[in-house]
Amino acid sequence: MNWKDDAAYVKSLRDYIFLTVVLFLASAILGFLAASNDPELAISQIEEFGNMFEWILNLSPPLIMLAIFLNNLIASIVAMLLGVGFGIVPAIISILNGFMIGIVAYYAIEVEGVAFLVAAILPHGIIELPTVLICISVGFRLGHLLLLALMGRKVDLGGEMRSALSLLKWVVLLLLLAAMIETFITPVLIQHFIDPQPLSVME
Repeated sequence: MNWKDDAAYVKSLRDYIFLTVVLFLASAILGFLAASNDPELAISQIEEFGNMFEWILNLSPPLIMLAIFLNNLIASIVAMLLGVGFGIVPAIISILNGFMIGIVAYYAIEVEGVAFLVAAILPHGIIELPTVLICISVGFRLGHLLLLALMGRKVDLGGEMRSALSLLKWVVLLLLLAAMIETFITPVLIQHFIDPQPLSVME
């Protein structure tokens, strides 16, 4: 498939993209509200998240970029291809990521402010987030089509899977670009917004 076919396929996903965005945003809002109601939750989750990925910070910048890229790529592929399990896996990935981003957003705003949050997320997130959400949308569509097939409806799951796999080349390129920005550009940008003596959200 050429890029026009891939673009047409993405356009055909609009209903599933809408579902994915709504689910993600709702989860992010819930995460933000949960953290605002219980700041200790934000701190504990941020610490747990930091401990989980602390090993990455000890790597050289090129390896950090590679680790970020592979983490996002694996999550995207899992969300996409395991959608055949009735869309359960894409839904879980969307909800968990949205909820965690909501918590991180609350913590970042409380500690460093809105400008810091925008600088930390927007440059790479404007590429990474839509890419991941489209992969989740593909997963939802595959799950929906499988359900229709089990109900006796005629669907082309093989053709759908080929269209999904054709998108992977763009997913790889976009996530690699996002990882490069997150590794080499974002740290420079956020330095302008970091308070040398940040206040704890507990104060």
